[in-house]
Amino acid sequence: MKKQPTSRRDFLKLTWASLWGLVLAACKIETEETPTASPTPTATNTPTPEPQNDSAPAVEEEPTPTNTLTETPIPCLKLLTPEDHATLDAIGKVVFSWEAMQGAEKYEIEFTLPTSQPVTFEAIKTAHTRYLESFPLSGEFLWKVTALDANGNIICVSDIFNFTKLAPAPKGDSGGGNTSDGINIQDIEDL
Repeated sequence: MKKQPTSRRDFLKLTWASLWGLVLAACKIETEETPTASPTPTATNTPTPEPQNDSAPAVEEEPTPTNTLTETPIPCLKLLTPEDHATLDAIGKVVFSWEAMQGAEKYEIEFTLPTSQPVTFEAIKTAHTRYLESFPLSGEFLWKVTALDANGNIICVSDIFNFTKLAPAPKGDSGGGNTSDGINIQDIEDL
């Protein structure tokens, strides 16, 4: 059987019907439709999850590591002499020394007096000599060293050491404040 060609008239009818259907659909006007067979539901076999046993150990997830920046302390110089918790006489020369710090151009040595007053000195070398007579008080002193770069910026600060300066001996004792040549040792500062 040979299919007849669609005439121009049939073509226009089809086009008109299609356009009219679009207009009706856009205006939400329902037309009678030819009933079509609805699909028949097909049974499917979907497995159901098995119930969890309450006695089974709970699996805990490990925490996800976070990349939090923490400040890593710069290894700093170590104080050498006098040793921490040293007991020193009331008079005499003491050499405060420490390890060199790479990049340090100078050092600040800070003494904290028994009155909590800080006293600071600068040094270029890794030692600072003091006569104990230059500290008028006896008692517990703290000391630390700060390493500074060429611009005066802090590179690092040492741990804090302490020392105890004994009280001077009473006058007339061999440990008095004057020497046999008449020089008052309390007037002596640095070497």
